[in-house]
Amino acid sequence: MTPQQRAFLAAFRNTGNVRLACEAANVGRSSHYRWLNRDPAYREAFAVAKEEVADLLEAEAYRRAVEGVEKPVGWYKGKPGGYVREYSDTLLIFLLKGLRPEKYGDRVEVRGALANLDLNLLPDEAIDRIADGEPVMAVLASMVPRAALKPAQSVDTGEANSPT
Repeated sequence: MTPQQRAFLAAFRNTGNVRLACEAANVGRSSHYRWLNRDPAYREAFAVAKEEVADLLEAEAYRRAVEGVEKPVGWYKGKPGGYVREYSDTLLIFLLKGLRPEKYGDRVEVRGALANLDLNLLPDEAIDRIADGEPVMAVLASMVPRAALKPAQSVDTGEANSPT
């Protein structure tokens, strides 16, 4: 690995941000992406660095959600009169969703016409798109030939659309 690559990875571990790491290491963004595409050792080292950053962020999210953060309150003449510990319910929810998605993850309830949809009849490409989070209706709509789609119906509201 080159000194530039090592410098970028060290900066990325400190910032968790490609742009900031590029600036700190004096490396162009295009160099980073070129290394990712052409250098398997760099690609692996960057994946490890991303995991390390994710672990640090997760630890900080845990600290804020469970241990809380002290915030000053009761200001008088520019000085706090005391402190209150605040916890982040939102971070706690995200941590639970990540650790136990089967219990706390987002659920989708299908009703109406989609309730009887047999996903086994869809092409693999459509199933993959749905699995990647693309809305089912968008995937299905993209599969319908344009000729089969009816133009939107205009509704007469009784109001004139142009001055007379």
